[in-house]
Amino acid sequence: MPDRQALADWVEQTLKSDVNQAMGFHSWVLPARKCVCMTVPKIACSRIKLTLHLLQGNLALDHLGNVHSKGIHLGSFGRDEIVEMLSSPDWFRFCFVRNPYMRLLSAYKTQVGNSWNQETRWLKDDIKKGLDLPVATAGREGLVPFADVVRYLHREHTAAKPAGGVHHDGHFNIQNRILAPHLIPYDFVGRFESFQADFSQVLKRLVAPPEILATVSEVKNATYMLHPAIAYDSALARMTCEIYESDFQSFGYDRDSWIYEV
Repeated sequence: MPDRQALADWVEQTLKSDVNQAMGFHSWVLPARKCVCMTVPKIACSRIKLTLHLLQGNLALDHLGNVHSKGIHLGSFGRDEIVEMLSSPDWFRFCFVRNPYMRLLSAYKTQVGNSWNQETRWLKDDIKKGLDLPVATAGREGLVPFADVVRYLHREHTAAKPAGGVHHDGHFNIQNRILAPHLIPYDFVGRFESFQADFSQVLKRLVAPPEILATVSEVKNATYMLHPAIAYDSALARMTCEIYESDFQSFGYDRDSWIYEV
């Protein structure tokens, strides 16, 4: 059972400097149902937030991206209230996790490995400068190779670069940093790999109406995925394991899963 005092200390410190946005962007509180959800980018976070948004009786949104500005976050409450939400048996807490290899590949495709995502230009330029790659020139946008992103993340991880680097962007952050499973006693930890079945269990626990349950099968913000062996080699896999070691260990993902057929 996690230490309540350690949890309280973590909450207090996180409220002061929420580098991983655990009290803000990544948390969602349903007070009427006494439920707290912690979401992680690239683990169906948009789908989860949209469903919880509808479950709270809100209208559908014109654009899926708008859901991230909705909801009630943990940071809206005081320290003692948050500790109660994150530790009391009267509250239901859930989250979802994902194979780090696949999550990193998905984050690359939507955040860095394209020319259309202008919101992450700072991220692309930061990586390009860090690896001495050509930056954008008139009429041309050079893509950042996946292998170079892994090397860049590994270099930041090894150097223990402080907050502000690409490694602290939520899409590339370590799942454990956001979820803090060593402190938060989750009642349900679902897996992206069995999302539909697992999320249905969560919604049934929350007594969701049939029309909400029916939306679980709807795919939102999907990314076409290649088999990881196409993107990774043994060296990149080793670096990924070092970066996300705590995620492989905490959530039981196979370090050799990048090379197996699925």
